[in-house]
Amino acid sequence: MHKVQSYEQIQEFIVRIRSLRSGFVTNFYWDEKRHPYWIGSGTFFFIEGEGCILLLHQNISFYNLYYIATSFESVSSQVNMLPVDSDIIVDIVCRGDGIKERNAFHDMDFIDYCHLYRMSHVGQMAQEDWWEDANVKYASPKDITIIRKVFQDEFDPLCEQLPSDKEIQDFIERNQLFIIKENGNLCGFLISEQDGVTWYLRYWYTSPDYRNRGIGAKLLKTSLIHSIDSKRQIFWVISENENAIKRYEHYGFKRENMNDFVMIKKKTN
Repeated sequence: MHKVQSYEQIQEFIVRIRSLRSGFVTNFYWDEKRHPYWIGSGTFFFIEGEGCILLLHQNISFYNLYYIATSFESVSSQVNMLPVDSDIIVDIVCRGDGIKERNAFHDMDFIDYCHLYRMSHVGQMAQEDWWEDANVKYASPKDITIIRKVFQDEFDPLCEQLPSDKEIQDFIERNQLFIIKENGNLCGFLISEQDGVTWYLRYWYTSPDYRNRGIGAKLLKTSLIHSIDSKRQIFWVISENENAIKRYEHYGFKRENMNDFVMIKKKTN
């Protein structure tokens, strides 16, 4: 494996595969806030093959797999040659049931792990009778340790793409991380971003000790008040998280026909 050096290198990979004029499949979409961290930290790698570039992001106990290729057959020929010394996770992001893509990875010995789908709301969401709760604050750098612990203890790294400390720090510096604390204890936090007129909910958490006290609602409303000019609000939710889905539907979010099928190839013991 070789380390990815730059955004331009990845663009060159895309151009190279498209120039073969033999088809094009990918699950990689450049994120200007996240992927530069991977490159800078030396945890983003590539493998070149015939009609295929594999991209691998190294985590503590697994790799995230991305592909830029002419076909799933060319992906398969490369994946089957990977040394399986860690679990490998692949996200199949698609409209509909993604049966073709999923079957292709089943043939590569991946199994289904988790299913997420996208929910959205169109139009201004913040209401005139909403107000910023005084208990909601911007997080500070001293909150990074406790927030990191919550991600480690309460979130699933295999399907929720958890942020690094550097990403958490940047969310704080950009005033995108709202937090509520009581007597020094973390009650909850919310991380969101706005790009143009689209508001993205990244992470939303309420401590079990503080649930049913309106903590989540205070965080959500404050974030949306700060993005009052947003015209579309979107996020991804785990399909089995029925309680969260009901909460989102209460606020007017609706399911889209956009799915993320997370699959895993277990390491060889």
